[in-house]
Amino acid sequence: MEYMPLTKSMNRVGGVPLGEKYTALLFDKVESAGSVQYAFLLVVFDNAKQEAVYFVASEVNQMVAAFGGGSHYLGVFTDAGHANLGSSDDWGDPRKFFPEALRMAAERFGVPFEAGPVRPAMMS
Repeated sequence: MEYMPLTKSMNRVGGVPLGEKYTALLFDKVESAGSVQYAFLLVVFDNAKQEAVYFVASEVNQMVAAFGGGSHYLGVFTDAGHANLGSSDDWGDPRKFFPEALRMAAERFGVPFEAGPVRPAMMS
């Protein structure tokens, strides 16, 4: 992928198979390398290629005090680039962000989704 979140480090909090071809990994404690700060990331890896092919990001809204809106943006990174899907305080809560990010990834890759794979340990 040409365009993806710029990070220095992050903490893996979980992972689940996403069908037979992909794996979804969940991260928190993201240290950004650029101007955009990330609270959480879901990264989808292509198992055969061993590379990232899709990201869902909880992006900190650094202008919330000046312009309002939610505390975090929901962003996606694909081969086509980055898309901002709107702001909400929900995207700053791992118990709300990770299930939605997994649902989005499952939908994108045509995999049936069940909320069950997200265990509380992954969202602390």
